[in-house]
Amino acid sequence: MAIPFKEPKPSFIYNSDAEIAELENHFDLRKVPKSEDNRLLMASWNIANLGAQKRPPRALPVISHILSRFDLIAVQEVNDNYRIFEKIVRDMGGDFDFVISDKAGNAERLAFVYRVGKVQLDKLWGEVALTKNEYPKRTVVAHYRQGGQDKSEKFTNHRFVPFDRNPFIGSFRSGTIGFVLANVHLYFGAFQDSTDPKKRAKYARRVLEIFALARWANRVSSGGNAWDRDIVLLGDMNVPNMDKNESTIKALKEFGWGSLDYVSNQSIGTSPTMVSHVGGTNLGNDKTYDQIALSPTGLSGKVSKFGVFDFDNAIFKSKWEDLDAQFSHSKATSLFARYMKFHISDHRPLWVQMRTN
Repeated sequence: MAIPFKEPKPSFIYNSDAEIAELENHFDLRKVPKSEDNRLLMASWNIANLGAQKRPPRALPVISHILSRFDLIAVQEVNDNYRIFEKIVRDMGGDFDFVISDKAGNAERLAFVYRVGKVQLDKLWGEVALTKNEYPKRTVVAHYRQGGQDKSEKFTNHRFVPFDRNPFIGSFRSGTIGFVLANVHLYFGAFQDSTDPKKRAKYARRVLEIFALARWANRVSSGGNAWDRDIVLLGDMNVPNMDKNESTIKALKEFGWGSLDYVSNQSIGTSPTMVSHVGGTNLGNDKTYDQIALSPTGLSGKVSKFGVFDFDNAIFKSKWEDLDAQFSHSKATSLFARYMKFHISDHRPLWVQMRTN
Protein backbone atom coordinates (compact mmCIF):
# COMPACT_ATOMS: atom_id res chain seq x y z
CA MET A 1 0.00 0.00 0.00
CA ALA A 2 1.05 3.58 -0.60
CA ILE A 3 2.08 5.56 2.48
CA PRO A 4 0.11 8.82 2.34
CA PHE A 5 1.81 12.04 3.38
CA LYS A 6 0.44 13.73 6.48
CA GLU A 7 0.05 17.47 6.86
CA PRO A 8 2.41 18.96 9.43
CA LYS A 9 0.90 21.00 12.22
CA PRO A 10 -0.51 23.59 12.30
CA SER A 11 -2.86 23.19 9.36
CA PHE A 12 -2.23 25.64 6.54
CA ILE A 13 -5.23 27.71 5.45
CA TYR A 14 -5.03 29.45 2.07
CA ASN A 15 -7.24 30.91 -0.63
CA SER A 16 -7.29 28.73 -3.75
CA ASP A 17 -8.01 31.65 -6.08
CA ALA A 18 -5.02 33.61 -4.75
CA GLU A 19 -2.73 30.61 -5.25
CA ILE A 20 -4.07 30.11 -8.78
CA ALA A 21 -3.24 33.73 -9.58
CA GLU A 22 0.34 33.07 -8.46
CA LEU A 23 0.44 30.00 -10.70
CA GLU A 24 -0.62 32.07 -13.71
CA ASN A 25 2.23 34.50 -13.14
CA HIS A 26 4.67 31.63 -12.74
CA PHE A 27 3.53 29.91 -15.94
CA ASP A 28 4.49 33.08 -17.77
CA LEU A 29 7.76 33.44 -15.87
CA ARG A 30 8.77 29.90 -16.75
CA LYS A 31 7.63 30.38 -20.35
CA VAL A 32 5.17 27.50 -20.27
CA PRO A 33 3.08 27.92 -23.45
CA LYS A 34 -0.68 28.08 -23.49
CA SER A 35 -2.74 25.72 -25.60
CA GLU A 36 -2.63 26.92 -29.21
CA ASP A 37 -3.55 25.82 -32.70
CA ASN A 38 -1.15 23.46 -34.49
CA ARG A 39 0.65 22.69 -31.23
CA LEU A 40 0.16 19.94 -28.67
CA LEU A 41 1.21 20.60 -25.07
CA MET A 42 1.82 17.23 -23.43
CA ALA A 43 2.86 16.62 -19.82
CA SER A 44 3.55 13.94 -17.27
CA TRP A 45 2.81 14.41 -13.58
CA ASN A 46 3.01 12.12 -10.58
CA ILE A 47 0.38 13.57 -8.20
CA ALA A 48 1.40 11.90 -4.97
CA ASN A 49 -1.09 9.50 -3.35
CA LEU A 50 -4.00 10.99 -5.25
CA GLY A 51 -7.07 9.69 -3.44
CA ALA A 52 -5.02 7.96 -0.75
CA GLN A 53 -4.28 11.00 1.40
CA LYS A 54 -6.82 13.43 2.78
CA ARG A 55 -6.10 16.61 0.89
CA PRO A 56 -8.44 19.44 1.91
CA PRO A 57 -10.97 20.65 -0.70
CA ARG A 58 -9.01 23.91 -1.16
CA ALA A 59 -6.07 21.95 -2.65
CA LEU A 60 -8.05 20.40 -5.49
CA PRO A 61 -8.70 23.57 -7.59
CA VAL A 62 -4.96 24.32 -7.45
CA ILE A 63 -4.16 20.86 -8.85
CA SER A 64 -6.92 21.24 -11.45
CA HIS A 65 -5.49 24.55 -12.60
CA ILE A 66 -2.00 23.15 -13.09
CA LEU A 67 -3.38 20.25 -15.13
CA SER A 68 -5.58 22.51 -17.25
CA ARG A 69 -2.56 24.33 -18.69
CA PHE A 70 -1.79 21.25 -20.79
CA ASP A 71 -3.61 19.43 -23.61
CA LEU A 72 -2.68 15.85 -22.74
CA ILE A 73 -1.35 14.69 -19.37
CA ALA A 74 -0.13 11.28 -18.21
CA VAL A 75 -0.92 11.09 -14.49
CA GLN A 76 0.63 8.63 -12.05
CA GLU A 77 -0.31 7.59 -8.49
CA VAL A 78 -4.07 7.77 -8.91
CA ASN A 79 -5.38 5.61 -6.07
CA ASP A 80 -7.79 2.71 -6.48
CA ASN A 81 -10.30 5.15 -4.98
CA TYR A 82 -10.34 7.40 -8.06
CA ARG A 83 -13.18 9.72 -6.96
CA ILE A 84 -10.89 12.61 -5.96
CA PHE A 85 -9.12 12.36 -9.32
CA GLU A 86 -12.50 12.33 -11.06
CA LYS A 87 -13.50 15.51 -9.18
CA ILE A 88 -10.23 17.22 -10.13
CA VAL A 89 -10.84 16.53 -13.83
CA ARG A 90 -14.47 17.60 -13.54
CA ASP A 91 -13.34 20.89 -12.00
CA MET A 92 -11.11 21.45 -15.04
CA GLY A 93 -14.29 22.04 -17.03
CA GLY A 94 -16.06 20.41 -19.94
CA ASP A 95 -13.06 20.81 -22.20
CA PHE A 96 -11.35 17.86 -20.45
CA ASP A 97 -11.99 14.16 -20.02
CA PHE A 98 -9.93 11.16 -18.92
CA VAL A 99 -9.28 7.45 -19.29
CA ILE A 100 -7.91 5.33 -16.47
CA SER A 101 -6.36 1.92 -15.87
CA ASP A 102 -7.31 -0.70 -13.33
CA LYS A 103 -5.34 -0.80 -10.08
CA ALA A 104 -1.93 -2.43 -9.80
CA GLY A 105 0.95 -2.33 -7.29
CA ASN A 106 0.39 -0.03 -4.28
CA ALA A 107 -3.31 0.07 -5.29
CA GLU A 108 -2.34 2.62 -7.95
CA ARG A 109 -3.96 3.45 -11.26
CA LEU A 110 -2.50 5.30 -14.24
CA ALA A 111 -4.53 7.87 -16.15
CA PHE A 112 -4.58 10.13 -19.19
CA VAL A 113 -6.32 13.51 -19.05
CA TYR A 114 -6.96 15.14 -22.42
CA ARG A 115 -8.46 18.27 -23.91
CA VAL A 116 -11.56 17.23 -25.84
CA GLY A 117 -11.49 18.55 -29.41
CA LYS A 118 -7.72 19.08 -29.35
CA VAL A 119 -6.87 15.44 -28.67
CA GLN A 120 -8.68 12.43 -30.12
CA LEU A 121 -8.53 8.93 -28.69
CA ASP A 122 -7.40 6.31 -31.19
CA LYS A 123 -8.24 2.60 -31.09
CA LEU A 124 -5.24 0.94 -29.37
CA TRP A 125 -5.54 0.62 -25.58
CA GLY A 126 -4.04 -1.82 -23.11
CA GLU A 127 -1.06 -2.59 -20.91
CA VAL A 128 2.51 -3.75 -21.40
CA ALA A 129 2.31 -7.31 -20.08
CA LEU A 130 5.28 -9.42 -21.15
CA THR A 131 5.16 -13.19 -21.53
CA LYS A 132 7.80 -15.27 -19.75
CA ASN A 133 9.82 -15.84 -22.90
CA GLU A 134 10.05 -12.05 -23.26
CA TYR A 135 11.55 -11.51 -19.79
CA PRO A 136 15.02 -10.05 -20.30
CA LYS A 137 18.20 -10.96 -18.48
CA ARG A 138 20.80 -8.25 -18.10
CA THR A 139 23.99 -7.50 -16.25
CA VAL A 140 23.42 -4.47 -14.03
CA VAL A 141 26.12 -2.49 -12.23
CA ALA A 142 25.25 -0.66 -9.00
CA HIS A 143 27.67 1.99 -7.72
CA TYR A 144 28.00 2.80 -4.03
CA ARG A 145 30.41 4.12 -1.42
CA GLN A 146 31.65 2.17 1.57
CA GLY A 147 34.43 3.06 3.98
CA GLY A 148 35.06 6.28 2.08
CA GLN A 149 35.74 4.39 -1.15
CA ASP A 150 33.85 4.15 -4.44
CA LYS A 151 32.71 0.60 -5.09
CA SER A 152 30.47 -1.24 -7.50
CA GLU A 153 28.57 -4.50 -7.58
CA LYS A 154 27.77 -6.39 -10.75
CA PHE A 155 24.54 -8.37 -10.93
CA THR A 156 25.30 -10.80 -13.74
CA ASN A 157 22.38 -12.00 -15.86
CA HIS A 158 19.92 -10.38 -13.47
CA ARG A 159 16.46 -11.58 -14.45
CA PHE A 160 13.46 -9.35 -14.98
CA VAL A 161 10.62 -9.58 -12.47
CA PRO A 162 7.18 -8.69 -13.94
CA PHE A 163 6.24 -5.02 -13.73
CA ASP A 164 4.96 -3.95 -10.34
CA ARG A 165 2.52 -1.71 -12.24
CA ASN A 166 2.04 -2.62 -15.90
CA PRO A 167 2.54 0.46 -18.12
CA PHE A 168 -0.77 1.82 -19.43
CA ILE A 169 -0.84 2.18 -23.22
CA GLY A 170 -3.07 4.62 -25.09
CA SER A 171 -3.13 5.77 -28.71
CA PHE A 172 -3.97 9.36 -29.60
CA ARG A 173 -4.23 11.78 -32.50
CA SER A 174 -3.85 15.54 -32.59
CA GLY A 175 -3.81 17.51 -35.82
CA THR A 176 -1.86 15.52 -38.40
CA ILE A 177 0.13 13.41 -35.93
CA GLY A 178 -0.67 10.17 -34.16
CA PHE A 179 1.27 8.35 -31.44
CA VAL A 180 1.13 5.75 -28.70
CA LEU A 181 1.86 6.76 -25.11
CA ALA A 182 3.12 4.31 -22.49
CA ASN A 183 2.29 5.85 -19.12
CA VAL A 184 4.51 4.35 -16.41
CA HIS A 185 5.24 4.39 -12.72
CA LEU A 186 8.18 2.03 -12.51
CA TYR A 187 9.49 0.15 -9.50
CA PHE A 188 11.76 2.11 -7.16
CA GLY A 189 12.91 -0.45 -4.60
CA ALA A 190 15.98 1.21 -3.09
CA PHE A 191 18.87 3.52 -3.87
CA GLN A 192 21.84 1.93 -5.61
CA ASP A 193 24.33 3.47 -3.17
CA SER A 194 22.99 1.47 -0.24
CA THR A 195 25.56 -0.54 1.71
CA ASP A 196 22.99 -3.35 1.91
CA PRO A 197 23.40 -5.86 -0.98
CA LYS A 198 19.69 -6.71 -0.87
CA LYS A 199 18.81 -3.07 -1.46
CA ARG A 200 21.27 -2.83 -4.35
CA ALA A 201 19.51 -5.86 -5.85
CA LYS A 202 16.26 -3.91 -5.68
CA TYR A 203 17.94 -1.11 -7.64
CA ALA A 204 18.97 -3.69 -10.24
CA ARG A 205 15.32 -4.76 -10.50
CA ARG A 206 14.40 -1.15 -11.28
CA VAL A 207 16.98 -1.02 -14.08
CA LEU A 208 15.50 -4.23 -15.51
CA GLU A 209 12.01 -2.70 -15.56
CA ILE A 210 13.31 0.31 -17.51
CA PHE A 211 15.25 -1.92 -19.90
CA ALA A 212 12.21 -4.18 -20.44
CA LEU A 213 10.06 -1.12 -21.21
CA ALA A 214 12.55 0.28 -23.73
CA ARG A 215 13.05 -3.11 -25.39
CA TRP A 216 9.28 -3.59 -25.64
CA ALA A 217 8.91 -0.21 -27.33
CA ASN A 218 11.70 -1.00 -29.77
CA ARG A 219 10.27 -4.41 -30.63
CA VAL A 220 6.75 -3.06 -31.17
CA SER A 221 7.87 0.02 -33.09
CA SER A 222 10.07 -1.96 -35.48
CA GLY A 223 7.67 -4.85 -35.97
CA GLY A 224 5.35 -5.34 -38.88
CA ASN A 225 2.18 -5.03 -36.82
CA ALA A 226 2.85 -1.74 -35.04
CA TRP A 227 -0.31 0.30 -34.56
CA ASP A 228 1.90 3.40 -34.65
CA ARG A 229 5.70 3.53 -34.77
CA ASP A 230 5.72 6.78 -32.83
CA ILE A 231 5.84 5.52 -29.25
CA VAL A 232 6.44 7.87 -26.32
CA LEU A 233 7.53 6.50 -22.95
CA LEU A 234 6.60 8.89 -20.16
CA GLY A 235 5.97 8.99 -16.45
CA ASP A 236 7.74 8.38 -13.17
CA MET A 237 10.62 6.13 -14.20
CA ASN A 238 12.60 6.66 -11.00
CA VAL A 239 15.70 7.74 -12.92
CA PRO A 240 17.74 9.52 -10.20
CA ASN A 241 19.92 11.45 -12.64
CA MET A 242 20.72 11.64 -16.34
CA ASP A 243 24.46 11.14 -16.07
CA LYS A 244 25.78 8.94 -18.86
CA ASN A 245 27.07 6.38 -16.32
CA GLU A 246 23.73 6.01 -14.52
CA SER A 247 22.38 2.53 -15.26
CA THR A 248 18.72 3.59 -15.34
CA ILE A 249 19.10 6.28 -18.01
CA LYS A 250 21.42 4.04 -20.04
CA ALA A 251 18.74 1.35 -20.05
CA LEU A 252 16.10 3.86 -21.17
CA LYS A 253 18.22 5.14 -24.05
CA GLU A 254 19.67 1.81 -25.19
CA PHE A 255 17.28 1.38 -28.11
CA GLY A 256 17.41 4.97 -29.31
CA TRP A 257 14.56 6.55 -27.35
CA GLY A 258 15.56 10.18 -26.81
CA SER A 259 14.83 11.41 -23.29
CA LEU A 260 14.17 15.13 -22.94
CA ASP A 261 17.33 16.65 -21.50
CA TYR A 262 15.74 19.12 -19.14
CA VAL A 263 18.69 19.65 -16.79
CA SER A 264 21.54 20.69 -19.09
CA ASN A 265 20.64 24.36 -19.59
CA GLN A 266 23.74 26.33 -18.63
CA SER A 267 21.73 29.17 -17.09
CA ILE A 268 20.53 27.00 -14.23
CA GLY A 269 21.83 28.34 -10.96
CA THR A 270 22.72 31.76 -12.33
CA SER A 271 19.38 33.14 -13.51
CA PRO A 272 16.80 30.37 -13.11
CA THR A 273 13.89 32.75 -13.52
CA MET A 274 14.89 33.31 -17.14
CA VAL A 275 14.58 29.72 -18.31
CA SER A 276 11.89 27.06 -18.39
CA HIS A 277 14.44 24.35 -17.60
CA VAL A 278 14.62 24.56 -13.82
CA GLY A 279 16.40 21.37 -12.84
CA GLY A 280 14.86 18.26 -11.29
CA THR A 281 11.24 17.20 -11.22
CA ASN A 282 11.40 16.63 -7.47
CA LEU A 283 10.92 19.37 -4.88
CA GLY A 284 14.61 19.19 -4.02
CA ASN A 285 15.38 20.10 -7.65
CA ASP A 286 18.11 17.46 -7.91
CA LYS A 287 16.40 14.30 -9.24
CA THR A 288 15.19 13.43 -12.73
CA TYR A 289 12.77 10.70 -11.72
CA ASP A 290 10.22 11.78 -14.32
CA GLN A 291 10.99 11.29 -17.98
CA ILE A 292 9.49 11.81 -21.43
CA ALA A 293 11.33 9.72 -24.02
CA LEU A 294 10.48 9.98 -27.72
CA SER A 295 10.90 7.23 -30.28
CA PRO A 296 13.70 7.63 -32.86
CA THR A 297 11.18 8.53 -35.56
CA GLY A 298 9.90 11.73 -37.10
CA LEU A 299 7.99 12.60 -33.93
CA SER A 300 11.12 13.86 -32.17
CA GLY A 301 11.53 16.44 -34.93
CA LYS A 302 8.16 17.93 -33.96
CA VAL A 303 9.39 19.11 -30.53
CA SER A 304 9.51 22.89 -30.20
CA LYS A 305 9.81 23.49 -26.43
CA PHE A 306 9.99 21.55 -23.17
CA GLY A 307 10.62 22.09 -19.49
CA VAL A 308 9.61 21.51 -15.88
CA PHE A 309 6.97 23.56 -14.08
CA ASP A 310 8.14 24.26 -10.53
CA PHE A 311 4.79 25.19 -8.97
CA ASP A 312 6.43 24.91 -5.55
CA ASN A 313 8.33 28.13 -6.22
CA ALA A 314 5.09 30.01 -6.87
CA ILE A 315 2.48 29.03 -4.31
CA PHE A 316 2.19 29.06 -0.51
CA LYS A 317 4.40 32.14 -0.15
CA SER A 318 2.86 33.09 3.19
CA LYS A 319 3.68 29.66 4.60
CA TRP A 320 7.26 29.92 3.37
CA GLU A 321 7.70 33.35 4.91
CA ASP A 322 6.29 32.09 8.22
CA LEU A 323 8.63 29.09 8.32
CA ASP A 324 11.65 31.06 7.13
CA ALA A 325 11.16 33.54 9.97
CA GLN A 326 11.09 30.80 12.62
CA PHE A 327 13.67 28.24 11.51
CA SER A 328 17.02 27.84 9.80
CA HIS A 329 16.88 27.76 6.01
CA SER A 330 17.36 23.99 5.84
CA LYS A 331 14.70 23.32 8.48
CA ALA A 332 12.26 25.75 6.85
CA THR A 333 12.86 24.11 3.45
CA SER A 334 12.20 20.66 4.89
CA LEU A 335 8.96 21.75 6.62
CA PHE A 336 7.77 23.65 3.55
CA ALA A 337 8.25 20.54 1.40
CA ARG A 338 6.04 18.59 3.80
CA TYR A 339 3.19 21.06 3.28
CA MET A 340 3.74 21.01 -0.47
CA LYS A 341 3.74 17.19 -0.64
CA PHE A 342 0.55 16.93 1.38
CA HIS A 343 -1.47 19.58 -0.47
CA ILE A 344 -0.11 19.23 -4.03
CA SER A 345 2.68 16.70 -4.75
CA ASP A 346 6.34 15.85 -4.30
CA HIS A 347 6.79 15.74 -8.10
CA ARG A 348 6.63 18.58 -10.63
CA PRO A 349 5.02 18.28 -14.09
CA LEU A 350 7.40 17.68 -16.99
CA TRP A 351 6.05 19.04 -20.29
CA VAL A 352 6.80 19.14 -24.02
CA GLN A 353 5.25 21.14 -26.86
CA MET A 354 5.05 19.53 -30.31
CA ARG A 355 3.97 20.77 -33.71
CA THR A 356 0.91 18.98 -35.03
CA ASN A 357 0.77 20.37 -38.59
